[in-house]
Amino acid sequence: MEKNSSLLKFLERIIILEEKFYSFVYESKKIKKSDSKDLKYFQELLINEILSELILITDSMENFVKNFITNQNKEIEILVLIFKLIKKFYKKFNIKQISKTGIFFNPELHEAIGMFSSKKNKKGIIKDILQNGYIRNNTLIRPALVVIYN
Repeated sequence: MEKNSSLLKFLERIIILEEKFYSFVYESKKIKKSDSKDLKYFQELLINEILSELILITDSMENFVKNFITNQNKEIEILVLIFKLIKKFYKKFNIKQISKTGIFFNPELHEAIGMFSSKKNKKGIIKDILQNGYIRNNTLIRPALVVIYN
């Protein structure tokens, strides 16, 4: 049942992404060619909205893949292919994942949602990433949700 739910979330996100794209195309046609500053602004706005949706799609796919039991199924092969295409898209648009553990917590990149007591590890070191964060061209799109050592 969870497999179907993840797939439905994925498809819903694709539809939202398509709607945002068409909205951007409609809005950009209103802008005069001489208003390149406005066009650049709308382009950045669109890219950030698309990235936000793609990140949610990526989350759904990662959860689907983690919870899928057999790798012999054709469905999983298709989803893995889509996942690779999304990762290629991230690379093309200079989107980097924030997913390293064992480094110091940075409030500009991370959001601490838990602490773990440890006498062995330094205070403020990231123990676990619960949800990856993303950054594009030095602009934070979404912070990584982390657990840190206390």
